[in-house]
Amino acid sequence: MPHRYHNGVLVHEAHRVPKPMADLCSLIGDFIQYWGFKKVHGQIWTTIFLSKEPIDATTIVKRLRVSKALVSLAIKDLLDFEVVQVAGKGSRRKTLYQSHPDLIYVISRVLIAREQKLLSKIMTKQCEVNELIKASKENLDICPEKMGELEDMVSSAQEMLQCLVASGFISNTK
Repeated sequence: MPHRYHNGVLVHEAHRVPKPMADLCSLIGDFIQYWGFKKVHGQIWTTIFLSKEPIDATTIVKRLRVSKALVSLAIKDLLDFEVVQVAGKGSRRKTLYQSHPDLIYVISRVLIAREQKLLSKIMTKQCEVNELIKASKENLDICPEKMGELEDMVSSAQEMLQCLVASGFISNTK
C-alpha cells in the first residue's frame, strides 16, 4: 500500500486519518475532558465508535499518533467504564475493540459509577461539616443558610439522578 507524509511523518495509507476526522476526534476529546475524563479517552472512543470494524490498539496508536502506553491505559479505563468492549482477536492475536452499542447504557453507567458516588461523598462531607458547626464553640465563618442551600442543591442532584435511573432512561443493567 502507498505511503504519504503527514506533518513530516511517513504514514501508511491505511492509517491516514483525514484532517476533519482528526479534528472531530480532538473536539470530542475536548468535550469528554470537560466531563472529567482525559482528552485521549474521547479521541480513542471516537476512533473506535466510528470504525467500520472492531479495531486494535496498534491501529489506534497510528491513527491518533499517540503512545502505545497512553492508548493502553486509556483503553483499560474505557473498558472499566464499559464504554468500549473487547470484540475478539484479530490478526497476530491482537485484541480488537468496539464501542458499546447502547449509548444510553454507556452514559448511564458513567453517571451511576461516577456522579452517584461523588454525590454520596459530598453528602457525607456535608454531614461532617454540619456536625463540626454544631460542636464548635468558635466562629467557623460558615453561613448556615448557604450551607442549607448547598445541601438542597446536592440533594436535588441526587434525587434527579435517582429519578433518571428509576424511570428507566438510565439503566442499571446491560
